[in-house]
Amino acid sequence: MNGPVRLAVDLGTTHTVAMVRRGDEPPRPLLFDGTPLLASGVFADGIGALYTGRDAQRLAAGEPHRFEPHPKRHIDDGSVLLGDRELPVVELLAAGLRRVAGEATMAGAHPHGATVLTCPADWGTPRRDLLRAAAQAAGLGPVRLLDEPIAAAAYCVRVLGRQIPPGGALAVFDFGGGTLDVAVVRHESASGSGPVTAAGLRVLATGGLDDLGGLDVDNALIAHLGQLIAMRDPQLWARLDRPVTAADRRDRHAFWAEVRAAKEMLSRAASAPVTVPGRDDPMHLTREELDRIAGPLVDRAVDETRRVLQLAGVDPAGLAGLLLVGGASRTPLVASRLHARLGVAPQVPEQPELPVAYGALHHDPAGSAAAPTTATPLRAAGAYVATPATGGAVPQPATPIRTPAGAPQPTSWPGSAPAPESGSAAEPQRRGRAGRVVAAVAAAVVLALVGAVGLTNGRLLNRLSGDDGPDGPNLFGSFTGGGEDADGTDDADGGLTEVHHVPLPAGTLASAVTVVGDLAVYAAVSIGATTVTALPVGGGSPVWATTVEVEPTEVAFTAVGDLLVVDAADSATDDGDDMRLALDPADGAVKWKRSWQTYTDVVYLGTDVIVEIKDGIFDNAVARIDLTTGEQRWRREAPDGDLLIIDAERIRAVTAWSPDGTAPAGAGALPAAEHTLRDNRHAAADRIVELNESSGRGVLLDAGTGRPVGDGALPLDHNRWTVYDGLAIGRLSDEASPGRDVLAAYAVDGFAKKWELPLAGTDDIALVKPCGPQLVCVAVDGNTYRTIAVRTADGSQAWSRPSEFSDDENWYAVAGGLLFGDQSFDKLDDFAVLDFTGAEVVPADDNGSVAAVAGGRAAVVGMRVDLAASVAVPQLSVWDAATGRRTGAVDVGADLQTSRVDQVAIGGDAVAVVTADHQLRVLTVTDLVAAATTGSG
Repeated sequence: MNGPVRLAVDLGTTHTVAMVRRGDEPPRPLLFDGTPLLASGVFADGIGALYTGRDAQRLAAGEPHRFEPHPKRHIDDGSVLLGDRELPVVELLAAGLRRVAGEATMAGAHPHGATVLTCPADWGTPRRDLLRAAAQAAGLGPVRLLDEPIAAAAYCVRVLGRQIPPGGALAVFDFGGGTLDVAVVRHESASGSGPVTAAGLRVLATGGLDDLGGLDVDNALIAHLGQLIAMRDPQLWARLDRPVTAADRRDRHAFWAEVRAAKEMLSRAASAPVTVPGRDDPMHLTREELDRIAGPLVDRAVDETRRVLQLAGVDPAGLAGLLLVGGASRTPLVASRLHARLGVAPQVPEQPELPVAYGALHHDPAGSAAAPTTATPLRAAGAYVATPATGGAVPQPATPIRTPAGAPQPTSWPGSAPAPESGSAAEPQRRGRAGRVVAAVAAAVVLALVGAVGLTNGRLLNRLSGDDGPDGPNLFGSFTGGGEDADGTDDADGGLTEVHHVPLPAGTLASAVTVVGDLAVYAAVSIGATTVTALPVGGGSPVWATTVEVEPTEVAFTAVGDLLVVDAADSATDDGDDMRLALDPADGAVKWKRSWQTYTDVVYLGTDVIVEIKDGIFDNAVARIDLTTGEQRWRREAPDGDLLIIDAERIRAVTAWSPDGTAPAGAGALPAAEHTLRDNRHAAADRIVELNESSGRGVLLDAGTGRPVGDGALPLDHNRWTVYDGLAIGRLSDEASPGRDVLAAYAVDGFAKKWELPLAGTDDIALVKPCGPQLVCVAVDGNTYRTIAVRTADGSQAWSRPSEFSDDENWYAVAGGLLFGDQSFDKLDDFAVLDFTGAEVVPADDNGSVAAVAGGRAAVVGMRVDLAASVAVPQLSVWDAATGRRTGAVDVGADLQTSRVDQVAIGGDAVAVVTADHQLRVLTVTDLVAAATTGSG
């Protein structure tokens, strides 16, 4: 295509934006129904007519099966079924582009032969050809395609005036309605000096998350408000959540629009009203609620950004800029978290939906092909690094990065058909563990917030509507009223007696608790300082209290030898760094304080810790640190050519089973998951294993000196491996076993292969982790979802346990058994107690969540519903995992909306809880009784 560009189109997953230029007039956005955002969805009526934009959304409210909200996600599918018609994807894309062409013509800028379309940088020739065909069918004629991050960078250079020096790089964070795309763009200057033009730009690396966008934040907010609505009016929420009539669907659509508008208002205000169809009084959302609910999603986006920067080999401090585009980038938390984590102040345009189309209109085609790129696919999902090539288009990645056919769509999109029941033919595919099951985030986030993660909305509604009894149930197995005392304890069950109930100081910003020996230690964060206090678990006055200058957003404890380690995340008094402090548990004296921003604990050896250091793509290492002083004993740099991926685990402790639940003298200890969930394993004091996936080599290191004492072939995936029973066990890397997942074991001494277990071609290994004496368990995704236990001696299967498609299986082994359940977030939900043959000691149920495991005991949180008071009350019980015996369920709050259980710690007979309204409760176990088989809480 030659000549000036008159139309630029950014065809997005959720919205399409177009910029038009008429003669010498300044560019301006095209308006569709009075807005620059044209909904990308397409509706097909019964006679074959296609509707786009708001018309499509309105019609979809009555016939959702005829509506496709995200045609771009089906770029690889060939066709899409709408109603009773199967329509080619190219026709759906052409429908939206045809609307754009018509509006452009009416604006006086005929687009034929003068149009540029943007597309993802990692799209290969087949996808680009399909987009060109859609443009031709829409009447746009021949078009030029431009990579979206290049267009965004051109906007940054030509419109915002941001200069990128030769060799400098710009990061583009594109957070749209349906997806996140991240790219690093570098200025390639032929002369090596002078100001950059928009033409000399090249994409270095891209990545993203196809299951994360503004719609996922909307889903989470809907679920949060739905929980509150259901407590007051279960029938109303059932109607909004599962509409049956046309009126129901209209109300559902209106409610979604209200929540989305409130979310957008919260980018400008501290609170926003939400009108609920069927209610006279509006609800309210606050900025604090939005930040709390969206926080886990934004954290994933930030982690992906850091990963792409590492893939590009660009230090965040060296960026010329960080440009945020896409409508979801308006959320203030996005910019603040990126700034805190990367140390770069992001630039957010006033209308972040427009820069890609605006930049495409400004991009200078002269020289745009001067630095063609080719894509070198990496195993990391959705990412590639660009390298100079002699010419040609970017080839198709070996693994498609867009959502394939049948992948989960946002289940609460207004006007969409109800989600299929589990087991139906339309049941969605399960995402891998790395995706964190975001398709289920709407239910899971809100239930994590209220301390009842194990309940889906439907199950909770059944409880609230009284289906299980006239008074509503106690979700630990009894009903409100009847057999309970006023304090919420069922005296027919085992004993759990409160020893301390301490309201934390007014103005507490964050809090945490742990049990260390005979002390319950808690932290209360205030502006500029954190106070740590120790209470005797048997009752009495505080033993000590100390205040340190650290103001984290989250705080957690770890007992290491005779030290108490305090981890403080995102400390405002320390430039937003993650900080670590070491205290003497005898008197609270602070031994040292330092940044722990790039360190990940691997194993504790006495009062030392071995850490993996992840500090940019070239500064990664393993080190041993003396926790009594904070000083480094030794450091070993990562081997040459070992590319760092943020989620990778390059270093593993050599672990073994502790038969009686007690580690041998001198053995190392493993970090607890979520600081509270511990497995019954100990670590060797003298050896650790280093895995270099890029070379397929393993190195056995002396833990005392960091020096190699052996090496050999170890071609394992560094996301899915463990070292147990003298073996390194994990999924073979893609290079070692292309096209098929294989579990393999290599001896730590010498790295000779001992056995392998091939899986079916449709199976995917999601997690590898020990699960008992001489047993390692593997979570398998595939046509059937299951966990298999494999004997470490020979790789034979010991037992198998099926699971539902939406589960994210995890397990914690104790001396006498196995706690097995779903861990999408920080607690183990829907858990069962198993023995080491896989048999159930206590069947799985959805009434409680394991929040802490130590010494063979588990602290379980759940709730009971008091319908008379219209509140859900958080409760706590303690289980013995070996026998399935438990205490009674004790109330640990008055109202789930204000007193949900945030943190739990257990040690010996003591269990401690901190609630969201910063109330500390310390209790002791006085008796355990046999558990009923109808509930797990």
